[in-house]
Amino acid sequence: MKGIRQHVNPLGEAFMRVRARRLERPPGLASECAVEVELGCADADFSFELAERRPDAWVCGLEIRERVLVVNRARAREHGLKNLSFGYVNLNVDMDQVFGEGEVDRFHVLFPDPWFKKRHQKRRVIEPWLLGVLRRQLRPGGELHFASDVFEVALEAMSEIEDPAIDHLGFRNLAGPWSFWRGNPFPAASRRERTTLRRGQRVWRMRYRVP
Repeated sequence: MKGIRQHVNPLGEAFMRVRARRLERPPGLASECAVEVELGCADADFSFELAERRPDAWVCGLEIRERVLVVNRARAREHGLKNLSFGYVNLNVDMDQVFGEGEVDRFHVLFPDPWFKKRHQKRRVIEPWLLGVLRRQLRPGGELHFASDVFEVALEAMSEIEDPAIDHLGFRNLAGPWSFWRGNPFPAASRRERTTLRRGQRVWRMRYRVP
């Protein structure tokens, strides 16, 4: 997306105020339809493809950069994807405002910013508060799907999700404890995933289910 910043500091003062709003299901979708949510969706290629392939599901893309949301909403209108919604969120500040308890079937965290510099690593997405929010918003049997092309980032996320201190949340690794999932089980892929595979590199993927 030309002219749009690729990265913002989610801990910057401008983003620390709670501004996210509840997302409402688009008209025409069944009340019991599956709800798939991409966190930090950026250009949302994954969400667009998923919405096209699963027209009976409500697909949501959440993003902190509001100019990106404007572009994505216009693109969804152009493609006639009435089951695709976009909303603002700062994941570590106001994710608890977007969905109610037990409303989401699956969260997707795909190729989040790695924030390699040590002083920036506190900006990484997966942390205990967010995991608690996601757990409350997942339906019984719901899933958290994480993927990265950076092993360090994937391993750190795994260590947060499988930390014994939050074992009460009930996240269970579908590949087994401390194991990665091979291949993409979903009928969609992000632009970053396609680029990674074209380069012959590996995608480090985890899938967690809750009771």
